[in-house]
Amino acid sequence: MTASVRPVPALLGLPVVTGATAGACVVALAALGAAGHGGFATEPAGALALAVAAVAAAVAASRLARSSHRAAGRLATGLAASLLAYLGLAVLAVATVAAGHRWAGPAVAAWNSAWIPPLALLQLTASAAVRTGTVTPKAHRYVGLVLGTAALVNALLTTATEPFDGLPAIAGESWRTALAPVGAAVTLLGVAALLLLPVTLWRAALGSHHTVRARLGVAAAATTAAPLTVVFCLLLAVARAPGDVEPSLGSVAFLVALSAAAVFAVACAVTAARGATEPRRVGAVVRATGLAAAALLVVGAGTLVAAPGSSLGPTSVALVVSALTVVAGGGAWAGTGRLAALLTAAPAGPAVAPVTPRGGAEGTAAGDAPPHPGTPDAAGTTSAAGTAGVVETPGRDGAATAAPDVSGAVVHAPESAGARVSAGSVPASVGGLTAREREVLAALAEGASNAGIAAQLVVSERTVDAHLRAIFVKLDLAPGGDTNRRVRAARIWLEHARQPR
Repeated sequence: MTASVRPVPALLGLPVVTGATAGACVVALAALGAAGHGGFATEPAGALALAVAAVAAAVAASRLARSSHRAAGRLATGLAASLLAYLGLAVLAVATVAAGHRWAGPAVAAWNSAWIPPLALLQLTASAAVRTGTVTPKAHRYVGLVLGTAALVNALLTTATEPFDGLPAIAGESWRTALAPVGAAVTLLGVAALLLLPVTLWRAALGSHHTVRARLGVAAAATTAAPLTVVFCLLLAVARAPGDVEPSLGSVAFLVALSAAAVFAVACAVTAARGATEPRRVGAVVRATGLAAAALLVVGAGTLVAAPGSSLGPTSVALVVSALTVVAGGGAWAGTGRLAALLTAAPAGPAVAPVTPRGGAEGTAAGDAPPHPGTPDAAGTTSAAGTAGVVETPGRDGAATAAPDVSGAVVHAPESAGARVSAGSVPASVGGLTAREREVLAALAEGASNAGIAAQLVVSERTVDAHLRAIFVKLDLAPGGDTNRRVRAARIWLEHARQPR
């Protein structure tokens, strides 16, 4: 019992240690800036933003580590460490350049690549917050490997010609790149890696239902912050030429954007890990992501139309930017509102009598509704009557309700059974299922699609399909019955979960 309590003080002290370290870096950068060194790297706004983000990541790490999502807690700790490293490398780079030290070149190159690891870690933290088990997903390994390689290649191949002398990172002429094709290829792989988790999680979210859909949607929105930050960086480069925006201002803005993305991601990770699926919270997360994307669109287009070489006059530019702001902002507000409503929509429909298992096999009540056209049966099979139908889902009283089907593979567990369904919620007596099969059944009953189950349990959809077929066999749920097999399996879980133990 003592061993289980020992980590708590250390976890509680993590934000304090992180804050003290970040504060020391900020003071050192301020001192170097006051001495006339460092340019934008010592600007208080960027340094303070990174420090706040590091502390926020440390606070999130302590909260996640005390929950069942310890992998997410470790990744959040890594995120805090990477942000501190970014600050520390800034101090080292500026100090060595100011002193004319021979290690100034490598220090500046390392600092110039230190923004990449936080992007990877903020994505991995949010993704891990909705997963169970201790297995590291292949997607996580790919993201970590590719972005780690990108950071290393960037540090080795780029050289600063005049570091901190009025030509910060977004000014292309301030850096020389050796083996440019290699650097370009690694950059493209890095961008692809940043899109992997958002695409995977959005697909899993929109294919699932209710609480599962909401949690996965929050995590998906958090992972989207990383590619949006990269887009912002590219827009800053465009803003400098042809936009003629001051490079120093753009670089500080990038540091603030990176910090904001990190804070947003860890906040979403804590929200998703706690299973907070209230419409207000989900709506705030989704709207923040959509409005950020709309703002980037407006900034990018506005920069291009306002460029010195543009044929448009000031009045025309103002009208174009205003119209674009209204269209993009209004569209983002309306679209994200609909998406948030979809992510938090509760099932509704006519009630159907529940099915209770008999001796480990399923039984069919006389009042069961006939199968709906297009209702999916197993993990990806659909009746020949059609491809779009409804899936029956258990309601509050144990009866089933019909709900719109998004992916063709969802059911929803009753809210009375709890907002989160854990593997331990399904007794071992359910049809002699294995531990993994009970986890799959629990996620199925909670409302996860095959993609949602795969995302949470860190398995492939093909593996989920195999587990579901095994579950149906063990529960004696033959295809072609009066109701969908997924619904009947969820009802069996419901009946066993309600039995006293």
